[in-house]
Amino acid sequence: MRRFQTLTRICLLTLLLTGCASTAASGAESAPPESPAPIVSKETGTADIQAERPEYPAKEAVLAAREAALEGMEQAGRLAEAVKTANLWLEQGYLYDNLFGKLEDPDSLYWNYFDRTGEIQIGWAYDGGLDMEAVCAREGLTEDEFYGKYASPVSVENRYAADDFISLMEELEASAQNEDLKAELRYLAEEMELAKGHEMEHVNNVYKKLHDLDYFLLRYGPEVFDSYKSDYDTSTVCKYYGTLSFYA
Repeated sequence: MRRFQTLTRICLLTLLLTGCASTAASGAESAPPESPAPIVSKETGTADIQAERPEYPAKEAVLAAREAALEGMEQAGRLAEAVKTANLWLEQGYLYDNLFGKLEDPDSLYWNYFDRTGEIQIGWAYDGGLDMEAVCAREGLTEDEFYGKYASPVSVENRYAADDFISLMEELEASAQNEDLKAELRYLAEEMELAKGHEMEHVNNVYKKLHDLDYFLLRYGPEVFDSYKSDYDTSTVCKYYGTLSFYA
C-alpha cells in the first residue's frame, strides 16, 4: 500500500475554460508517455546537439501550418488559449505529480476531475507520524478502513468535467475551417469521451495531442523561453510526439 500525500490543485478543465494557471505540487514522476519515431528534421546548431535532441518541425513549417490551420477561424484566439492552458496543466501533472501513474488506477480519486463538477475528493490526508502499513498490519485494517479511521478527505471545487471539455472541442471544431484542424479537435473530443471509462491511455493521448498542437502549431516550442534570461530546461517544449497531420 502506498501512502497518499495531500495535494491541492485546480482541475484541468477549469484551467482550460477559464485560462487560469496553477503550479503543481511535487511528487514521484510518472513514466514518460511513449513517443513515436521522429518524422521531421531537427533545427539545431551542431552535430553533437542534433544527436541529443528530439526531432521537431522547423519554424517555417510551423508558421505555414498555423496560417493554413487558422485561416477563416473566428475563434482562433480562444483555441490557442484553451490548448495552451490545458497542455500546461497536464504537463505539470505529468512532470511533477505522477498524473498518469495515478490514473492507471481506474478507482483513483483523481478521476473525479473528469467525472463530476462541484466539490470533489481527490485524496486523503492523515497524520504524517502514522505508518499506514504498520497500522493496517497491527489492527487488521484494509487501506480503505485505514482512511476511514485515520484520514480526512482532500477536496477541491471542480467547475468543469470531461463532458465540458468535449463540448468545447466540438464548438471549436465547428468554428474551424481547415479540415486537418477539424480532425485534430474531433480526435481530442473522442479521446476524452473514451477517457470517461477510466482508461489512462486516452488521457495520455489527449496530452500528447495538446502538447503538439500547443508547441508545434499554435506556438513554437523551441522559442517558448526566449524571453527569459534564466537557463531553462527546454527538453519538454522541444519534444515533438509526431501526432499532427500537418507535417505528415
